[in-house]
Amino acid sequence: MKKLALLVFVAALTACSNETTETTDLIDNNSKDSTAVVEVDELVYPEDRKFDDYANYIAGIAGNDGSELKKLESTETWKGFKAAMDGVWKTTNAKLPVMKDWSNAEINQGSGTLFYPFSGPDFLHADAFFPEHENIVMIALEPIGTFPNMVEKSKSGKDEIYLNGVRRSLNMILGKSFFRTIAMAADFKGEVDGNLPVLMQFMKRTNHTVRYQETVAMNPDGTLTTDMSNVSDSTYIGNRYYFQREGSDVVRTLTYFAVNLQNMPYESRGGLVAKGLDTRTDLVAFLKGMDMKSTYLKSASYLMHRPTFSIIRNIILDESEFLLQDDSGIPVKFFDTKKWDLTFYGNYSFPISLFAERHQEDLKEIYSNGGDNVKALPFGIGYQYRKGTSTLMKAVKK
Repeated sequence: MKKLALLVFVAALTACSNETTETTDLIDNNSKDSTAVVEVDELVYPEDRKFDDYANYIAGIAGNDGSELKKLESTETWKGFKAAMDGVWKTTNAKLPVMKDWSNAEINQGSGTLFYPFSGPDFLHADAFFPEHENIVMIALEPIGTFPNMVEKSKSGKDEIYLNGVRRSLNMILGKSFFRTIAMAADFKGEVDGNLPVLMQFMKRTNHTVRYQETVAMNPDGTLTTDMSNVSDSTYIGNRYYFQREGSDVVRTLTYFAVNLQNMPYESRGGLVAKGLDTRTDLVAFLKGMDMKSTYLKSASYLMHRPTFSIIRNIILDESEFLLQDDSGIPVKFFDTKKWDLTFYGNYSFPISLFAERHQEDLKEIYSNGGDNVKALPFGIGYQYRKGTSTLMKAVKK
């Protein structure tokens, strides 16, 4: 099977977690009997229906005939979960068309690779704003998660605990459009041990089929491999997903890593330490070699306002052709207007009180002066998630 170094959706350092390790538990994807190898325009990947069956189940959507999880849909546990998911998705389903119409009019970046650092498992907004990007790279601190055996969980009575964990982890992103770091760290310490079910639910609820999911390892030169025979304790391990929108012939990839994007080592509250970009040459090579077309930044805890995140900030500015962000991303002062065309949307006055020290007076002046490069934003997003209070900035490299 072909090894891919280019097609990646990475989630490694995010404003949504407080713990990370240098390695991540590997996922058992050994389902030999039902696995087929599929080739689409030189993209070679295995395919196993168990991943889409699970995605339906975890999204609260009735599965297809032949799914081994079909019988679990008759349980009161799953029926209650489905009703809860249908309820929390109502507001989001009403908002998504507005976001997609705005994206078609104002972004419309076509194909390429999207980089979404500090993302958490937020596939929802990445897909809404960049629906034609074939490859998505997300990086956050949340663990990648393991693929569960839901039949066994049902037999042992742990399915209800698992589904409740998934529901809790989705409350903030669906209600307020962002994940909370500390809350997600707690959510992923029980039966749900990472963001795999959240990503798969987002894919399914946005009308995608999950074709396959596999683990990938980062080589010293920054390329990716599915060969785990030479993995060391310091090797970065991620998840890669293959998914396809209903009605489309294009199979896209999403690769997620849980790693540190700070310059120096990061120490979590639990005492775990992860090396930073100043020594992780493999991660720097990966970031520079992914053929980054677009970058998306939302609810990023204002991390790149700090000098301790200068390496990732400079990589984004050097490598990206297009950038969409709220005010928690890269400060406007770092955008040289000789190199970038900037357009602003919505309103800006001050950050929320938790990040008051990250106020940008120069950004406030831009919004106060108005002009042709300040436009309306028809929805709420980010920390200032209420409509009329949100801000977005579009940067296009000249």
